[in-house]
Order: sequence, then structure tokens, then C-alpha cells
Amino acid sequence: MCSKNDSYCLDGHHTFEQWAWVGIDSFLFVLILCGNLFTVYVLTRSSKVISNRFVLSLAITDTLVGLTLPYHMAFTVFPQLSVNKTTCLLRFVFVLLACCCSILNVTAIAIDRYLAIIHPFKYETLMTKRLVRRVLFFAFLCAILMSTVPIYWNNWDEASVCELGQVLPRYYMTAVLLPAFLVIWAVMIVIYTRIWHEAVMQAEKLRRNNVFANCRPSFQVVLLVMGCFTACWLPFLAVTSAQAAGYRDHISSSIYKAVLSLALSSSALNPLIYAWKNAEFKETVRVLLKCRDKKQLATVVTVAGSKNISKGNPPQTPV
Repeated sequence: MCSKNDSYCLDGHHTFEQWAWVGIDSFLFVLILCGNLFTVYVLTRSSKVISNRFVLSLAITDTLVGLTLPYHMAFTVFPQLSVNKTTCLLRFVFVLLACCCSILNVTAIAIDRYLAIIHPFKYETLMTKRLVRRVLFFAFLCAILMSTVPIYWNNWDEASVCELGQVLPRYYMTAVLLPAFLVIWAVMIVIYTRIWHEAVMQAEKLRRNNVFANCRPSFQVVLLVMGCFTACWLPFLAVTSAQAAGYRDHISSSIYKAVLSLALSSSALNPLIYAWKNAEFKETVRVLLKCRDKKQLATVVTVAGSKNISKGNPPQTPV
């Protein structure tokens, strides 16, 4: 990123490393958009399950994450954008808004899955369409409140470059973003640990009745969800927190860009975790590929739901 006084850089001279990051971001942009737009298409064509509304919302917000990448790349291709206060601040507002929405939707899915598994027979009465809309609206409102803070609280005048660690205030990173992430991370650990514990208990009950049950898939789901979320976001939060703590000079721009790309890649993994591993989603894709009509698509969803209820299972949730 060009400094405000680097005229050579501001004239548009680019290094090989800069073009390499543009290529990486471009690949990530295509990956995020293709996966999430396909997920949106499938879910809007067929899904009638309440819990899939959260997955649909996640796919939409992850699409927004992908759409922020061209604006982010523009600062490398057109470095003059970095010396304008408005364009610089919007760079962080757009990314924060999309990423906050995505993370809060992931949390909403965890809570929805918890209710579906721990309280299967109360789920339909608890998770109504009105409640789903309220939860999604509340998540969007929280994301707006957190992401718009840099507009009126920033260090633009003191910053030499348009980078997160310099433009965003230290206390915003350490007192707002980091605690919020840690709270969400802790909530997800508690929820998925509780879900895994419930799966183990159900497997034990079935074994007592001489029915074979394997709780390993539940553990794999917990490991997949928490592992990907932690691996993608924890390095970014660690680097940005280190920058806020005064270790900015010890962290190169390449490291910062690497952890940022890793964090954004979670939006490319979310469709795989929350939609594509779902049996109903896979069946719907098979039907779409065979070019069947909408009545048959609705039948797939109805039959899948009926099978779960007849077996005494909770409503099917993604994964």
C-alpha cells in the first residue's frame, strides 16, 4: 500500500508482489461468488425448511463479502484511492459490514441447530418465521453498528498508509472487535460441545437397546465447523490485535494480507460446511441437474422432512 508521501508509488508503479496479491484476491472473489450464488440459487428454488433460511442468509452475506474484494483490490491497482479519506474509510466499512454479517449468521445457525437437536419436539413452535426474521434483522443491525464506527472514530489524520492497523483506532480493535469475536467464538464452542454431548447420550441410549449408533459423525461436524472458523479468523484477529498493541513494525504487509485473505476464505468454505454437506441440499441439486419441474422439487423437500419426523428426528438442519 502506498504511503501518502510516496509519489513514485502513487503514480501507479506496481511490484510483482502487488500483482500476485491481486491474482490471489481475484481467485478468491470468483470462488466465493460461484459457491455462494449457487447455494442461493438452490435454496431459493426448493427449500421450505425454516432452518435453511439462516443458511440462505449466510450465503447472501458471504456473497457480499466476495463483492467487497474488487473494491479492496482497487487500492492496489489504483493507489490514488488510498490518499482520499472517504474511499479509504469505506474500504474498511464494507469489509467489516459483510464479515460481521457473515459471522453473526454463522452464530445464528449454531443457535438454530442447538434448538433443533436439544429441543426437537418444541423446535417448530420455537423457531417461527417471525423469530427467524427478527434474529436476522438483529444480526444485520449489530453488523451495521459495529462496521460504521470507523466513519466517525478513526486515525486517518495520523496514518501514513490506508491500512487497518493504522486507520482504525487501537481501542476499537482491542475493546470492540476482539472481545466481540471472542464472545462469539466462546458461544459457538459451548453450543457445539452441547450438541456433541447430546449426540453421545443418544448413541448410548440406542446401544442399551441393542441398536448400533455411531457418534463419530457428530464429532466430525463439530470439528469441521469450529476448526474452519478458528483457523480462518483467529490468525487475523491475532495479527490485528498485535498491530493495535504497538507491534505494527514487526508485522510485514505480506503477513497482514495473508491473514486477511485467510479470513475472507471462510466465506468460500461456508457453503461447503453449512449447505453442500446437507442431504436435502444434495438431493435438490440432483433434481435440478435432471431439469425436473418445481412440483418435483417441492416433493423432495416434503419427503425428506417427513422421513425425519417419522423417525422421531428433529427437523433437518444444515450439515
